[in-house]
Amino acid sequence: MKPLAKENVWQRSIVPKLEKAGLGSVNFQVMRRSHASLMSDLGIEVKFVANQLGHSLDVNQNIYTQSAVSKRQAAVNQLEISLNGVQTEFTVPEGAVIN
Repeated sequence: MKPLAKENVWQRSIVPKLEKAGLGSVNFQVMRRSHASLMSDLGIEVKFVANQLGHSLDVNQNIYTQSAVSKRQAAVNQLEISLNGVQTEFTVPEGAVIN
């Protein structure tokens, strides 16, 4: 039996499902990064996620996992309170992308 080619599986099986979900421009790296970030947001143990992705903890945390915007906002607000004793409302404009 001949093994499945990665590109063939991607084009025939995964891309049509992504397009149906409105995610046609998503690539494999975006899916890996989203998986790592969502698992982190859910509080899943980082070692478990790193094992799923086949990476060390360092690669998983420093490359694949990104903080949610809501967590970034909370961190900025916390810092502002600690420095000023007051919080001005920090919000991200609708549709803004923060990397």
